[in-house]
Amino acid sequence: MMKRIFCFAALVCLLLSGCGETAAPPAPDPGEQTPPAPHAEEPRLSLEELLAEIYAAAPGSAGSSLKAARAAGELLDWVQEDGRADTAAVERWAADTVSRESAGELALSWAAVLTSADALLAGEETELAALSDAGYSLRYESYDPLLLRAAEKELSPLFTQLLSRVETTPYAYEETMPYDAVTLEKLEGLWLDSELGEMLVISGGTCRVVIPYLENWGEEAFAVRIRDRSAMGYCPALEIDFRGEGDFWAPLTYYVSGVDETHVWSNTQSQRFDRVF
Repeated sequence: MMKRIFCFAALVCLLLSGCGETAAPPAPDPGEQTPPAPHAEEPRLSLEELLAEIYAAAPGSAGSSLKAARAAGELLDWVQEDGRADTAAVERWAADTVSRESAGELALSWAAVLTSADALLAGEETELAALSDAGYSLRYESYDPLLLRAAEKELSPLFTQLLSRVETTPYAYEETMPYDAVTLEKLEGLWLDSELGEMLVISGGTCRVVIPYLENWGEEAFAVRIRDRSAMGYCPALEIDFRGEGDFWAPLTYYVSGVDETHVWSNTQSQRFDRVF
């Protein structure tokens, strides 16, 4: 009898121990691909962090094109996530962070980031590849260009700070150059007239116009051209399609008497721009 009780107890223990085992998971199908784990979303940059990223993208510095692409991607995400900039705060940041000698570098960095943002918004493969090489991934499928334009105006002190911090040479009459010596290639760069409060950033057949009294803040890159007027005996005209219509109807026009490495002048309009970069 005792032997039967021990056998029964051993059987119960065996059954109970089996109930505690976990079944082995089925072997994965070799043809089934496991999706990668999603990346942890980084917090949105503060305004100061975004401005620092923009400033670091100065053309000519090491890795500047990748830095501009990354800053542009961060700008797009920052804007899409309801990032707003207080213009006065941007002005204070520029005054406190950027020296007067580096004011032009900041403006050029902002122009480069704006150009990269436009290219990303248009889905240009080269810029998307640069963004990938910079180690940044856009967070959204699409972006609202109106939000971007509004934010770019709020960040306009990145351009306009140059108008108040750098003093240019006043206009004085100079001899007119041969008309064919004035080319768009020679006009590439950042030009400033602090007396009238005007700035032009010419690059790659486009021009960003910063003229606060005309409500132009440099947020758009307009088509630009040199129009030959020599048949009429007139100097060349630098024409900027600032209406964005694509036909140069009633363009913003500067009559160029000459250009060299340091400045461009117009005897017709009694105006001089100094080259900042």
